Amino acid sequence: MITAAGIHGNMAVAQNAAAQESVYQVGGGDVLNISVYGTTAYNTVVQVATDGQIPVPELGNVQVGGLSPAQISAKLATNFQAAGILVDPVVNVLVQEYRSRKVSVFGAVARPGEYILDRTGLKLTDVLARSGAQLGRGSGVIQITDATGHRTELSALGVMTGELDRLAQPDEIIMVADAPTFFILGEVKNPGAYPIEPGLTVEQAVALAGGLTPRGARNKLSVTRTGQDGDEVTTDAKRGDDVQPRDLIRVGARIF
Repeated sequence: MITAAGIHGNMAVAQNAAAQESVYQVGGGDVLNISVYGTTAYNTVVQVATDGQIPVPELGNVQVGGLSPAQISAKLATNFQAAGILVDPVVNVLVQEYRSRKVSVFGAVARPGEYILDRTGLKLTDVLARSGAQLGRGSGVIQITDATGHRTELSALGVMTGELDRLAQPDEIIMVADAPTFFILGEVKNPGAYPIEPGLTVEQAVALAGGLTPRGARNKLSVTRTGQDGDEVTTDAKRGDDVQPRDLIRVGARIF
């Protein structure tokens, strides 16, 4: 007789398994390691079929898709007992290989690749944090392609603030696009490249660069912009003009 409280959930081994993976929902492709306390007769490693079933010795095919490892443990224990095979069995189920619930992250991230949705409630921000997404000030676009091939675009700022954040879905491909930038040179304190935020004006661009130097002139502004034909065109700029990606802003000096 195998006496333990597998069905009632008060065995330490069952508790450890539940604590490890209690909220992960098993799906097709996952590989499960199943063991029964006190006997090796029913120990097995199986892959979940696409229909969510697994073969179990003496039980046949058992539907486990959508269940957590802890729920599968309880279900198998109940089935073993109901079939008169074991008395109060303790069944331990662990996910040996996660294959069913993944997302792919690419683009402006430190660690591109596949990430497991290893618990329920994982959001886009959770996955992006794991991948080391380089979102800067929040500028840029996050492109998401779902399992059907449908593509959506979300602003990185909206995702980061939570306004557009949502649950990550299996088989999504998340592409983090580099934030568009502009360049500013001349009489500003911190010349260089900066990300473009929505509605950014030339005056705000000057502020991002630390403001004018003592020699800087607010009325001597120019923008060099590449046209559709690839030619660069330089024009005078006003402080209220919008800044576009790859703009080169120059701030001139006072005469005296």
